[in-house]
Formats: sequence, C-alpha cells, structure tokens
Amino acid sequence: MKMRLLLTPLVAFALFVPVGAAQARATVGKFSDTVTETGSTALPECLPPDLVGSLSLTSVVTGHFTETTTGFHVAGTNTESYRVDFPDGRYVLGVATSHFAFNVSGSGRTTTKTVIREPRTIYDANGDRIGRVFIHAVSVITYRDANGNGMPDDGEITANVDRFFFTCH
Repeated sequence: MKMRLLLTPLVAFALFVPVGAAQARATVGKFSDTVTETGSTALPECLPPDLVGSLSLTSVVTGHFTETTTGFHVAGTNTESYRVDFPDGRYVLGVATSHFAFNVSGSGRTTTKTVIREPRTIYDANGDRIGRVFIHAVSVITYRDANGNGMPDDGEITANVDRFFFTCH
C-alpha cells in the first residue's frame, strides 16, 4: 500500500470506497520453535582452526508473518545459546542473535535481510575468562525469481550485500 502525504485525499477516497473493498484480507500469524543440538565444531574466529570441541546448542526462533494478495512478509529473531568444550579444558560460551526479514512481492521480487550479533567468551580449564570474541554479520539480497525455484540464481540478483567481521579481545 502506498503512503499518501496528504490526509485530505486519503479521507475523501475512503468515504467513497465500498465497504468490501476497504476490508482487504490479510493472513497474519506468529511462529516459534525451539531446537537443541549437540555435535562437534571448531570456532576458528580467535582460536586455532584445527581445535575441535563438543557443542551443546539451543536455538529459539520467534517471528510473525503477513500474507496478502500482493505478497508476503516474514520477520523474526533466532537466538542460539551455546557452549563448546575443548579437549584441553578450555570452553566457550556464546549467544548468537539473528534478526531476519523476508519479503516476496506478487511480481516475484524477493528481498531477504539478516543481521547477526554474536558475542563469545573464552574460558580456561579453571573457569577464568581468557578472551572475548565479537562476531557481526549482515546479509541483504534482492532478486527476481525468474525460474520459480525460490532461490537466487545467476542473472536474477539485483542487489547483494554480505559483510562478516569479528574482533578478538
């Protein structure tokens, strides 16, 4: 829906629109899910890339969606809390928070955006803090899904931004 800058034309228009047309239908809802995972992983940001530890992770996703005749929108947050224990006694505690949005228009134009902030704390075998890691990531992609596969393919992408960086303290 386009925003109108002048209130008067909008009010005048609304007075003459039939009631059925003024009540445009939208499907809205909320979603959530919690998943727990275990496994092995390396944390190569600020630790040796060949150092592999045991991962215990809980992921909580919450969000909302709106679907209309002209497209749909999804937005939400994924929070991953985890611990990684290494064979030498060191361990890492972290929380990755991802904010995401996904928009698809009736014309097939799709835009996705994800912003991630992930602080980690590194501890020695005695439980003393020995380091901090901060990971930041941003990903935005806009594409027109010409072949209908739901994925951005070569020749369909109109804008793409990927930034990933981290700091070690």
